[in-house]
This record gives sequence, structure tokens and C-alpha cells, in this order.
Amino acid sequence: MTTAEELYERYPEVLYHGDLRDVPVGWLGIVGQYFEVVSPLMTDTGYEVVTASECAGGLDWTWTSPLSAMTEERHQVMDREDILLTLRSYHTCRECGRPGSGWASGRTILTACGEHGVGERILDRKPLMRRTPYGVVHYDAAADKLVVVNPEDV
Repeated sequence: MTTAEELYERYPEVLYHGDLRDVPVGWLGIVGQYFEVVSPLMTDTGYEVVTASECAGGLDWTWTSPLSAMTEERHQVMDREDILLTLRSYHTCRECGRPGSGWASGRTILTACGEHGVGERILDRKPLMRRTPYGVVHYDAAADKLVVVNPEDV
């Protein structure tokens, strides 16, 4: 399993020690996937993680960079990778990184596998979708990619 220390060592140009302190250990693998794409693109741009923590069963992830560093290409890639990271988190166990789903325990919602789930499993009726500047997408967990959805079907 990927550790925060490994990510700090692998991506020192875009990660500061402590940026990942509130990210569940099971999600560090998907954060690594994110930085495989983002790090080469955002090195030397002033990229900085602002929020990296769990919220309502998913990863609450925000970052900043000087506006002057953001080209149209960077915007498009970052938009896609941010959505992909967030939607991956809703399908990844926060404890072990295996495939997971939502679990409700009282007022808490977590994403976990069958082994780590606590409470009542949340049954997915429709895939999670996100509106983007480029259309509506949902995450295909089997293919590990975003799929464009016809907005009329939403």
C-alpha cells in the first residue's frame, strides 16, 4: 500500500509534508494516480494543495496555483483529474484501498469494502455524476475512467 511518505518523496515539487495528513491511508493509492498525471503538468507553477481530507464518504480535494500559470490545457487536465480523484474515492475503501461503496452509520457516511464497512451499506441506484465545463460525466470503476453522459439522461 502507498504511504504518504512515499508520495512526499516521489512528488516533492507539488506536495509539502503534512498535505496528506487527513487523507485516509486507503486513498493514498488513488492520490498517487492523481499525481502521476498532475505532477509533471504542475511542477514549477506554484501548485499547492489547500484541502485534502475526507468529507461525507469522499475525498474533499482542492488546490491553488497562480492564475498566470494556468493554461487552457492545464485547466482541462486538472478539471478531469480532480473529478476523477473525487469519484475514485467514492469507489475505494478508505482503510485498505480495495473496491468499496458507501456505508452509513448514524450520521456518518464512509466509503469502505465489505470487511471495513460499518453500519448499513448504501445501495447505489444511479452512478455518481458531475457537471463539468465540458459536459456531464460519471465514473466507470471497471474501466477506471470518466464517461461522458447525455445531459438529457441525467
